[in-house]
Amino acid sequence: MSLKESLQHKLETQTDHWSKQVESLRAQAEEKMAKAKDEQSEAEVQREFSEKIQAVEAQIDTAKDKLNEVKDSSADQLDSLKQRIDDWLPGKN
Repeated sequence: MSLKESLQHKLETQTDHWSKQVESLRAQAEEKMAKAKDEQSEAEVQREFSEKIQAVEAQIDTAKDKLNEVKDSSADQLDSLKQRIDDWLPGKN
């Protein structure tokens, strides 16, 4: 597997993971909303999960931008790009 393919795979895998995380957060939010006792409780649940979901979706957007950058990179740009991606991805430091 080439360096470019490897980087694309890393980013696609991480994006898939985050997408599943968003789905899970939405399901948790729906469950908690169903159990909320009043409008104030519902608003708190909605705010809590909205912030979490937005943060993960921002990571997905950044990963997609980096994926496009990888696809458009020449071979001599990949080493530098690899380092930046490795530093950015969670758990890779």
